[in-house]
Amino acid sequence: MLQLSDYRNKDFNKFLGYEGAVNIKLSEVTDIYLGQPIRDRIVNEPDGDHWIVQIKDVDKDSGIIRETLYRTHLKGRTGPRLIKKGDLLFVSRVFRGSLPYSVLVDADLPNLVAAPTFYILSVNKDQVRAEYLHWFINSEVHGGRFFKQNAMGSSVLNIPKGVLSEMEVMLPPLQEQDRFIKLLQAANREKEIMEILVEKRRAFIDAVLTKFSE
Repeated sequence: MLQLSDYRNKDFNKFLGYEGAVNIKLSEVTDIYLGQPIRDRIVNEPDGDHWIVQIKDVDKDSGIIRETLYRTHLKGRTGPRLIKKGDLLFVSRVFRGSLPYSVLVDADLPNLVAAPTFYILSVNKDQVRAEYLHWFINSEVHGGRFFKQNAMGSSVLNIPKGVLSEMEVMLPPLQEQDRFIKLLQAANREKEIMEILVEKRRAFIDAVLTKFSE
C-alpha cells in the first residue's frame, strides 16, 4: 500500500502543518488491551464457536485474511472481548529489520477474537478515524520513527503496552482526517490501476516474444 509519508505534493505538506492539529497520547484516543488469553495451542475446530485472528491471518496493507482464520472453542469464566469493525490490531513483536505495525479491521465478522500476540486498539470515534490512525502508526515518518527510538530487544524488537500508550499522535480535526482518508484512498486506487497496467504490459510483451520464438 502506498505510504503517504512519501507523498510530497503541496496539499499533503499543508495537511501535515494544519494549524488545528494537536499532539495527543495514543492512550487518550484508544483503549489498548491484550488479545484473548489462550492457554493451549490454537487448533482449527470446525465446530468452534469463535473465529480467532493469528499472525498468519493478517497483512499490514490488506487487513484480515478471512480464508485462513481458525474456529475455536474458548474456555474461561469471563466472556471474550470481541473485535469489531474500526478496531486496530497492533503487532508489537517483530524481527529486527522490520517495524511493529497495525492492521485495520475493516469489516464486521461475527464472534471474532484476536490471539494474545496482538494488542487491540479500540478507537474513540469522536476523536480519531481508525483509517487515519492506522496510516499514522504505519507511517515511516511518524510511527516508524517512534518505534525505532523506543523498541526493546536485539534480534526480536518489542513495543510494550506502556511504551505504545505514550506514543504521540498528530491529530487534526475529524473533517481534516476525512479529507486525508479520501486522498489516501485515491492514491491507493491509483497504485492498483498502475499495477494492473504493468501486469497487462508484461503479458503483452510475453505474448509477442512467444510469437517470435515460434
